Amino acid sequence: MFEPEKLHFNFVDLLGAPRRALKAKKIWVHLLGLAVGYPIYVALTYAALVLDGTSFVAVWERFGAYPFFQLDSGWISGALAWTVYALGVLFWLLVTLLAATVVARITYKELKGDPFYASKEGFAFLRGHWQAVIYSPVALAIIIAFFLIVAGIMALVGRIPYLGEVVFLGFYPLYFLGAGFVLYTLVVLGVLLLYVPAIVALWEEDAMGTTFQAYSITWNQAWRTLVYSGLLGGLTLGGVTLYGWAVTGTYHFLNWVFGMPWLMGGKLGPLVARAEQLVFSGYSSFFTYIPGLWAGSSPLAAGIDLAGLSGWEWAMGSLLALLLFLIYGSVLAYGLSIITVGQSLSYLIYKFRTDDDNLLEREDEEELAAEAEEGDQPTQPGADEEPAAEPEEDEQETDS
Repeated sequence: MFEPEKLHFNFVDLLGAPRRALKAKKIWVHLLGLAVGYPIYVALTYAALVLDGTSFVAVWERFGAYPFFQLDSGWISGALAWTVYALGVLFWLLVTLLAATVVARITYKELKGDPFYASKEGFAFLRGHWQAVIYSPVALAIIIAFFLIVAGIMALVGRIPYLGEVVFLGFYPLYFLGAGFVLYTLVVLGVLLLYVPAIVALWEEDAMGTTFQAYSITWNQAWRTLVYSGLLGGLTLGGVTLYGWAVTGTYHFLNWVFGMPWLMGGKLGPLVARAEQLVFSGYSSFFTYIPGLWAGSSPLAAGIDLAGLSGWEWAMGSLLALLLFLIYGSVLAYGLSIITVGQSLSYLIYKFRTDDDNLLEREDEEELAAEAEEGDQPTQPGADEEPAAEPEEDEQETDS
């Protein structure tokens, strides 16, 4: 039986989030989420821009592999295009939340003293709890939509001559309370999106219970949520910066060694130039906004005419770009890992401070299932138990 870690149950525990997040299996899970969610987002965003009247070539020349919203870019205008774009954003967000639930579960088991809990076990847990991750935000969105629809209907009633003014003034206190509730629920929805992976992974709640937990955190731990979120944001920025510097330094060092004239020499330059064209180009490359990440051309790629690349160099450079996407994507995955670990620690603190409940001392469903399985196994006879004596046969002598 594993022994759970001893926590302080205050902000001091959050300071260890970057260290706890720097685990290969946690970064890998978030990187897998990026590899699944981001390409779908890009495809739907490109489809939205094309539906809005922009050619695919023009979109690629402007945004490259990073079609992100820019206030000064003349973004999408049509309703259908906005719908397609929103679907891409929601899909990426959903995949990120599911990946965060797996990482939160891994973190929870590690805090309980089980360092061998694997990512595949986390995915097995997710298969039984993904509904809560999806349906709880949907439930809050439905609540908000319901109140907005009712408000719209009552606003239409207010257009009736004479009667409209009377109805508006008569129901004004209810309108005011309803508007306040909608704003409060919007805040709860934001808190839920931040903490739903931790709530589901640590408390093993269903959709209804997860929604209730979000309301409880917002009401009972408002100041801690604000302070801890700010602290966690600073830790994430610092961790990503250091990790980005490490990745950048490694990338430059690798190019410098393999680019030596007596090693690969000039053969490496075209590959690097093609890869960097795909990875670091684009109007809104997010690599340009992350401290510690280098987003310019390396000396090997300087002065290389991409139009003169052979088919083989073009293909190998494209494969190198895929590797760079994964390598530099791991920086973002590490940042998401810090956030997930920090949210898991925060939720442990909230439950302890609100309910005096140390979740690390509670038996989770996997432990209960293991105990039940052991109890169902037939008991084997002990080594010290003597086997039952066999009946002796009476030997009878017969007289011949």
